[in-house]
Amino acid sequence: MAKAVPIYKLTQTERPLRDSAPVLMVRLQEMLDYADSIRSPENVAELHNLRIAAKRLRYTLELFAPTLDPVGVSDLLDRVTEIQERIGVIHDCDVLFPLLQDTMELEMEREKRVIKKRGGVSVGPPPFLAAEGLAGMTAQKRDERVRLYAEFVAFWDALPPDRLISELSRLVAAPEESRTA
Repeated sequence: MAKAVPIYKLTQTERPLRDSAPVLMVRLQEMLDYADSIRSPENVAELHNLRIAAKRLRYTLELFAPTLDPVGVSDLLDRVTEIQERIGVIHDCDVLFPLLQDTMELEMEREKRVIKKRGGVSVGPPPFLAAEGLAGMTAQKRDERVRLYAEFVAFWDALPPDRLISELSRLVAAPEESRTA
């Protein structure tokens, strides 16, 4: 799991919260550290770590939101939240797909044992084979993951990540007095 960079040297407990806003850049960099792994759909763990880093950035942005330009922070929060949510749905597929595969294999073995127990003869109408239903569901989740991943890469490229850096840098650098209510 993605480890958070300690930020105790950047926080200033005796000063106003706004003075510690540079921690946002640390959180953004943590997220961007996983950006190269986006280009390969096999990087399941790295993609999940990107999601965790995005969640950390989101929560830190929410903490600092009252001290930042409301319009800028709202837009940035929306995009970081969307990153987190898009990767979350992909991760759901990454978790479910192997579970479905394992369950399907177990069910196929069970079904083979039942047929063997009957002497290899089916009595009555053919039984519903659960493995057949699981095969369809497994294929559906695989295809869904492929689609969601392609959509995420397109979304990421459209951001683009450099824009996140410049917008957050602007928000952090702006004096608190310049924010509009």
